Amino acid sequence: MRFLLLSSLVVAGLLMGCKSEYADLKPVQADVTCIGKFKPTFQVNWYNASVDVIGKHLSGLLLFKAMPDSSLRVVFTNEVGITFFDFGFSSDGKFKVYQVIKQLDKKAVINLLRKDFELMVMREVDGANLKSFTRNGEIFMARAGKSETDYFITDKDCASLLRIEKASKKKIKTMVTRIGGEQVPDSVFLKHYTFNMTIALKKLKR
Repeated sequence: MRFLLLSSLVVAGLLMGCKSEYADLKPVQADVTCIGKFKPTFQVNWYNASVDVIGKHLSGLLLFKAMPDSSLRVVFTNEVGITFFDFGFSSDGKFKVYQVIKQLDKKAVINLLRKDFELMVMREVDGANLKSFTRNGEIFMARAGKSETDYFITDKDCASLLRIEKASKKKIKTMVTRIGGEQVPDSVFLKHYTFNMTIALKKLKR
């Protein structure tokens, strides 16, 4: 009898552990096109940048620059002008590495940074590829990929962007929060939940 009770508790624990953090989202009719007003429209914008990854710290200046061909360049340099990386995001969704230091020149690292900045700048986000859900008075506008889903989360009236989350089928992997400014945020903070990595940006006043 004791064995059966113990087995039941173990099974229940496993089932709870396997439950998705997004299982309680409920479909809702919402104007998903409203998310467009939160998509950053960078021109030439500089940020103080701080990156912490697995005990290592990088700091410097990060530039978002809109190019004449409608692409977006993202360049991270240190205080003495050494470029950590220089990435390009074209208007047709293509990604290009113009420059990257040897320590970061690994496919997994570059792919991670690409996804992080795509999330920050809300690349290729429009109402046509979003589905809407609700939970606790918040609206989750979901863009599903092959193995991950991006959630753009607003209040019920779509008056403010509360946060952005990237998740697997069961749990959150990355969260982005922004402070101030709809098109050009004053601050951006990105946190990974599957390992120890954060990116913090603070816009420089001109």
